Amino acid sequence: MDDEKVFLSQIPKAQPSRYQAKSISSIIDRLMLEKGYSAQQSRDLIEEQWRLAVGSLLSSQSKVGQIKRGVLQIFAANEIVRSELEFEKSKALKLLQAELPTMRITGVKIHLQRSQFS
Repeated sequence: MDDEKVFLSQIPKAQPSRYQAKSISSIIDRLMLEKGYSAQQSRDLIEEQWRLAVGSLLSSQSKVGQIKRGVLQIFAANEIVRSELEFEKSKALKLLQAELPTMRITGVKIHLQRSQFS
């Protein structure tokens, strides 16, 4: 019995292969990250929720920027639109937080952008 244990202990353990099969979902996740598809989908989702939060008129006069440290950056076409967005900001923030909990949006900052909106 002891000889058998000694013999079995001398057999090298199988090393995990670096060529192990990967799940389809992990491959798709990595591909989406590398190609930037997930970022575009996130941006489209934020833009859609922003439109629902402030209405089509104000959303057509503003652009969604990045989320920096939890704060969503919004760029307004002019000072009047910026003032209206400041007025609607708390309501919009609550809606964004409710509809996009995984984005962890903690605030909205409205900037004035002088470029032309289309």
